[in-house]
Amino acid sequence: MTGEKLVYAGTVEALFLRALENRLTPACRMRLRDAGLDLDQKLSPTYTLEQWKQFLRIAADHVYAGMPAEAAYYSLGERFIDGYFSSLFGRALLGMARLLGPRRALTQARLCFRTSTNCSEVRIVEKGPTELEFWLTDIGADLPTFVAGALAKAAEVAGGQRVVAIPEGFDGQSATYHVRWSEQAEAAVEPELASRTAAAHASANRPPA
Repeated sequence: MTGEKLVYAGTVEALFLRALENRLTPACRMRLRDAGLDLDQKLSPTYTLEQWKQFLRIAADHVYAGMPAEAAYYSLGERFIDGYFSSLFGRALLGMARLLGPRRALTQARLCFRTSTNCSEVRIVEKGPTELEFWLTDIGADLPTFVAGALAKAAEVAGGQRVVAIPEGFDGQSATYHVRWSEQAEAAVEPELASRTAAAHASANRPPA
C-alpha cells in the first residue's frame, strides 16, 4: 500500500451520477472533467481524496451557487445519502435502516464510511437513547457540514424526527459530530398528549350542570 488517501467509485457515483445528475450544468460538467471526473466515461475505481474535495467544491459552486458554503456542503451531504440509498445495495440497507431505527442504524455508519474511502476511521459514543457522538479521523471535505448533512439525512431516513447534527472541533481533517433526534413514536404521542391535556383542561373549566 502507498498510504495514499483514496475515495472509491461508489462514493462518486452516489453523489454525482445518482443524486446530482440532473442538476449538473454543462459548465459544471466541464469543470469536473478538468478536475479529473469525466461523467461521460466509466468511473475510475478510485480517486484521490484531494480530487474528491475538488469535486465537492465545484458542485457547491455550481449546484448551490449563492448559498453560504456551510449550507451548500450540508445540502451536498444530504444529497449524497439520497444517492447512496438509491443504489441496489443502498436500497437493501435502507430497508434495514428503517427496521433498525435511527440509533441502531447510525451505529452501523462505520460500514458506509469504510465503503466510501480508505482513510476515515469512525468512533461512536452513545450519549443516550436518541443521541450519538461521532468522531471521524478525516471528514473528506473542506467543511464539516458535509458529513453533518449526511448524518442528519441518514438519521431521518431511518425514522428520526427533528434531527440535529452539529459539528465541533474541526481541525481541517478530523471533527466530532453530535447527532440527536426524536423517535417516531415519541413524535406521534405528542399531539395525542396535547389533545388529552386540552380536553382535561376543558373538562376542568366546564361549569357544573
